[in-house]
Amino acid sequence: MSLVVLFLLALAVTWWLTSRMRVTPAAVAMVAQRIHFADGGVRLTDPEGSIARLRNPEEIVIPYDTAILVIDYPLTTPASVAITSGFAVGFTRAELVRAACEEYSNIYEAEEATATTKTIPREERTHVKTRNRTDGAYGIYGHDLEDLVLTAMRWRREPNGSIRIELHVEAREPVVS
Repeated sequence: MSLVVLFLLALAVTWWLTSRMRVTPAAVAMVAQRIHFADGGVRLTDPEGSIARLRNPEEIVIPYDTAILVIDYPLTTPASVAITSGFAVGFTRAELVRAACEEYSNIYEAEEATATTKTIPREERTHVKTRNRTDGAYGIYGHDLEDLVLTAMRWRREPNGSIRIELHVEAREPVVS
């Protein structure tokens, strides 16, 4: 009889301890994945022309249907934009290019609309050929949208489950047609 009572007491103590202890380990971020855009990258002002040159534009490259697109260059105040895939299985290369180009265009338009110091047109720039710093919502500096080329994206799953996409954008001379 005492053996049964001792066993039940041990079982009760074990249950009480495990109900108070954290059993599931904390979530960790996934290793970052890189999406490279070869052949000179993607001109942010020409998404359709750039998509036409992509290898495997319809390949799913991010297997999640929502993400946060982080745009930080050439912005003083970075932008984080929520994007959603048109497919439940995730984002395609072409879809990501369109989203990046559209969001950059929106940011440059918002900057121009909110800035009191306006952008000096290219033909009026004398000493410095780069874009002047404007004081709008994002504080864009150094480069016009026509100068920017998307060469890669890096995405990772955060511990909270969200997907974060960071862009690698370079400045190059605009293409004259």
